[in-house]
This record gives sequence, C-alpha cells and structure tokens, in this order.
Amino acid sequence: MGNADAIIVDHTHWFVGDTHFGHAGIIDMAMRPYAGIRAHDQDLISRWNSLVRPTDTVWHLGDFAGEDVLFDDAAAIFKRLHGTKRLIRGNHDGDEVCTKLGWASVDDMRTVIATDGTKVVLCHYPLREWHGFYSGNVHFHGHTHDRLPSSRRTWDCGVDHQSFMPMTFADIRTKMEQLPELTFAGVRMELD
Repeated sequence: MGNADAIIVDHTHWFVGDTHFGHAGIIDMAMRPYAGIRAHDQDLISRWNSLVRPTDTVWHLGDFAGEDVLFDDAAAIFKRLHGTKRLIRGNHDGDEVCTKLGWASVDDMRTVIATDGTKVVLCHYPLREWHGFYSGNVHFHGHTHDRLPSSRRTWDCGVDHQSFMPMTFADIRTKMEQLPELTFAGVRMELD
C-alpha cells in the first residue's frame, strides 16, 4: 500500500465486527444476553447509532449478518446504521452482502494508519503474525467471539468483546495498553 492509498483513521473512525444481524443462532452460540434476535438487532443498532455520526466511518471486521438472513432484511438494517461503512469480509459475508449493500469498500485484509502513525492491520481472522509485526504494527480482528484474549498488539473488535458497540482507535489503544504483550509461550520465533 503506497501513501496515496493510505487511509488515516481518527476519532471519526469506528471498529466493530461479528454483529451477525438477523442470525438467531448467534444468541446461544455466543451466549449473547438477549431474549431473541429482534431485541439483539435493535440493541446493536441503538448502540451503534448512539456513538456513530452519519459523517463518521465504521470499519466492520466481518460477519455483518447471518448466512441464512434474507438479503432484504440485511439491507434494511444496513440502511438504519449511521456512517460510511467499510467491510473486512468475514466467513458469513456472502456475495450479496459484499456487493449489494453499499459498502464504501470491501477487503479481505487492509492496513490503515492511525493519526499517531501506528499501522493497523485489519482482518476478520486473528493472525499470529502480520505485515509490520516486528515494526510495531497492531492487528484488529473479529471471528473469535471473545474466545481469544486481546493483547497489547492484537484486539478483537467483535461485539462480544466490545460491549456490543463500535469503538474508536484511541479507545481501543487505551484498553490495549493495559493488556500483556502478545506471546507464543514455548514458540521460538527467528528472523531470517
């Protein structure tokens, strides 16, 4: 990615993932505290819109809706959500969700730059190592539904880890600074 392609993320950029809108099975699978999928979806929409302004940007780190959700239902929710929305494709994001909802961009992986110069590697899946790993770049992901611990270098942007709401880079970074370093106990990592 050249500097001309770089997207700078500031206080108007939000990160979230694994919303699984309309996916009734996610309530039991991820042990979400909702009586049903309608209450789930309404609460996530309300929390999102209480933080995100219409002119803000939201980076969705995958699994916007469930695979079995009708496209029209997913589209109706998408339209209710504030902000310019960018998708990092997840395993539940089918072709219609990726191509017809009106995302500003759809990527499998993307690197953005925070205003403090930190490069953030975005991918739906958690990575053990990423571009710039040895240079201080950090990694935001989803997919794990708060089953893998975050660290000073990695952050789970899924709603299960973020109190069911989007967060800014600054808020995430503050929380990351309170966490231990990323380690792979017993794994020897050598540079060539």
